[in-house]
Amino acid sequence: MNYNDIYKLHLQLLSIYENNDQSSAPFQQEINYYKKQLFMFTQDNVQRIFVLNQLIKIHEKTREVLVSSCANQYFSKDKSVDDKPSIEGNLYS
Repeated sequence: MNYNDIYKLHLQLLSIYENNDQSSAPFQQEINYYKKQLFMFTQDNVQRIFVLNQLIKIHEKTREVLVSSCANQYFSKDKSVDDKPSIEGNLYS
């Protein structure tokens, strides 16, 4: 695998993140910074790969926040009034 292949893979992964990402607002300033770096200052594929890697890391931080909040909601001990009882709860009640 050469640098051109790695560059293409990074571009594919970044495009998937950007197409599926709906809430990168907390990190938007960082994303804009690295995109500017990517388009204005990188001169070869090695530099582009480094910048793309930074962008991917930012999108992964966004996903970490999303996964963490989903896990916190799922494992929350506080049940709201609107929560439906589980099937297991009905079987053993």
